[in-house]
Amino acid sequence: MAMHAKDPSATVDYSFDWAAWLTGGETITSADWRIEPAGDDAPTLSAPVDGGATRGIHVSGGARGKRYRLTCTIETDAGRAGERSLSLYVMER
Repeated sequence: MAMHAKDPSATVDYSFDWAAWLTGGETITSADWRIEPAGDDAPTLSAPVDGGATRGIHVSGGARGKRYRLTCTIETDAGRAGERSLSLYVMER
């Protein structure tokens, strides 16, 4: 799982490219995002990014010195589901 550093005052767009995972002609029908651990000091997820086979989300906030797991779960028109995650470490940059 990839580790990304994020400044607590920054709003950053994180995304996953699903093109190589999708079969010919298959399209993404939904993308759901979650951050763990959840809580009052957890980063805020907003403004989903839809770019065909790429799905992303804007992430802001988070508590300094904490690590979070950002996960995207997709479903396709072929009835398949996929999940990818990355690790966020909130720190002054």
